[in-house]
Amino acid sequence: MNQPLEKRTLRQEIIKQRDALSAFERAQLSLAATYKLLAWPLYQQAKTVLLFAGVRSEIDTRFLTEQSLHLGKLVAMPRCVPKKRELLLLKIESWQELQPSYYGLLEPSCTAAAVSLSELDLVVVPGIVFSPDGYRIGYGGGYYDRLLARRGDIPTIGLAFELQVVGSVPQDSHDIPVHFLVTEKGIRECRADQEERMKKGDTDERGSK
Repeated sequence: MNQPLEKRTLRQEIIKQRDALSAFERAQLSLAATYKLLAWPLYQQAKTVLLFAGVRSEIDTRFLTEQSLHLGKLVAMPRCVPKKRELLLLKIESWQELQPSYYGLLEPSCTAAAVSLSELDLVVVPGIVFSPDGYRIGYGGGYYDRLLARRGDIPTIGLAFELQVVGSVPQDSHDIPVHFLVTEKGIRECRADQEERMKKGDTDERGSK
């Protein structure tokens, strides 16, 4: 199976599983993951965070967003610029400011104040499929990979349901893994999985760069 087809197949399968969750299950799993993230010292110490607004069957991030604002954090949300294939980072002060826009996403108004990438202490990254070593499959636009390539030192956290975590995912040379994964089951340090794979000599074509 070629890599684009393998990615598409994985993407479709995980979306199907995610869509199969009931509204109650989605809400409970979202809260469980959110509480783990909010209780984590790395997140508690962050003053400026980039979050995303979960839509459709994605993990619900409304409570995370509202609690982060309540805790006094500066919260930025992304706004897609399809023509440039880039993300604008815009400040929000309430969930109600978000508006349906490109691809059905909830995004800040284009008139919201910009937040510089250099201001961020932490980025919470969406995705459809994640591997334990932090690689991810998104919707195929590459927006987050391009954003994170501009600042490699910033801690990145993949936030998802446990069902979205699989043994491995196909990788391209431009893919940037997240540092941590947070699900309803707990917090993983992906770097530890990457180092373990290297020790075992797991350098097959899927993982080589």
